Amino acid sequence: MTNAAQRPPLPVAERWFDVTEVSDGIFRITEPHVHDYVRSNAWLVRGSTAHLLVDSCLGVGRLADELAALLDRPVIAVATHGHFDHFGGLGEFTERAAHPDDGDVIQAAGDYVTLHAATYPAALLDELEAAGEPVPDLLIRALPDAGFDLTQFRTPAVGITRWLTDGDVIDLGDRTFSVLHTPGHSPGSICLWAAASQELVSGDVLVEGEPLLDELPRSSPADFATSLRRLAELPLRTVYGGHGPVFGEQRAHEIIADYLARRG
Repeated sequence: MTNAAQRPPLPVAERWFDVTEVSDGIFRITEPHVHDYVRSNAWLVRGSTAHLLVDSCLGVGRLADELAALLDRPVIAVATHGHFDHFGGLGEFTERAAHPDDGDVIQAAGDYVTLHAATYPAALLDELEAAGEPVPDLLIRALPDAGFDLTQFRTPAVGITRWLTDGDVIDLGDRTFSVLHTPGHSPGSICLWAAASQELVSGDVLVEGEPLLDELPRSSPADFATSLRRLAELPLRTVYGGHGPVFGEQRAHEIIADYLARRG
């Protein structure tokens, strides 16, 4: 690790988020200036009466400001699970939803993560060790603005205003998503399934290009296998994962089959 006094100052990013429309009315949001391990996807799905924001990155940059031009209707902000790289910006939105089994982590996360190694909490070190990841000196490679103090950042704790359980429906007017409780990666992991368009927003339950993490402190391989068997029964035309690129049905079933062959 580099001593803080020896570390060169971080540059200020010209733009903190990258926002790309990947399908009609569906936008992928990433943070290109954060460490690969915590560079998650957030997804904005625009509807005729409301918009759906699935996950909200680290909370370092102001996500609501970045998306302001697209948010012309009420926003339902959902956390797919209680890992810090997926709910950091949740508190910027009025309606905040999650599954109760991860709610305690989200609502009490005020000191969960810092951005430099000297102050990483034990929970993050345990997670990095379980994932087989080296401990990075910093979790960001730039600053969102000149006034940002990385030594003071903590994952923002936020109250949940709407608890989601299996079978709940999120109605956007012209699009609807059903909540699938899919534990394994974490106890409260959920996916959102749009049956009409056969689209799945999968959080970290199903991702491309990265291993499915099932040995983290709150993970359960047995539950993960059960959840993936459930997803295998769906006609997954398009999958929007919590990390990595968009992928389709064939790749989704390959990822599921590979996991079940090893763990199921």
